[in-house]
Amino acid sequence: MHLSAMEDGRSRALRLWGHVSADLLSAAVVAAVALGLYPPPAALQLTLPAALAVLVVACWLAMRRHDRGLCEHCAAAVPLDAAQRAARYGLRFRAAHAGGRPRVVVAYLAALALANFAPGIPGHVLWAAAQLSLVYALRAAVTHRRLQPWCPLCRGGGLDETVSTDPLPSDDRQLV
Repeated sequence: MHLSAMEDGRSRALRLWGHVSADLLSAAVVAAVALGLYPPPAALQLTLPAALAVLVVACWLAMRRHDRGLCEHCAAAVPLDAAQRAARYGLRFRAAHAGGRPRVVVAYLAALALANFAPGIPGHVLWAAAQLSLVYALRAAVTHRRLQPWCPLCRGGGLDETVSTDPLPSDDRQLV
């Protein structure tokens, strides 16, 4: 019984970590930008980026695992006026859908990589802005996951709304 209680607590902790992993990933992107703009002391120049990389990979894996299941916290966080909110998030939905197209993803990653080579202070600003755009991409994915049934680009959660149905009789016949 003790082992099952430990296992239950461990799986609950993993589910919670998966639930907050998008926020942790956003914080990791901000931390990576901070490390790029303000390098750590010599004693931490290897350990801080390595720890950040481990955190990013672990959070990404937890987020992928979380996104494949039904989360009680996410279901409770769906707003009561979801359709009205979804109507206001058109740009986020377009960004989330663009993340599903390989050509867009490759171009975006190439732009992120090329921003590393921009010289001078404007280059640092461009690099920081490019890296911080990942936070918007993460938030767009989270918003889309939460409001997907109301996403106008998904057409009702990916279902085709043009399903043909048999017409009802227009005379006085009784339906059986």
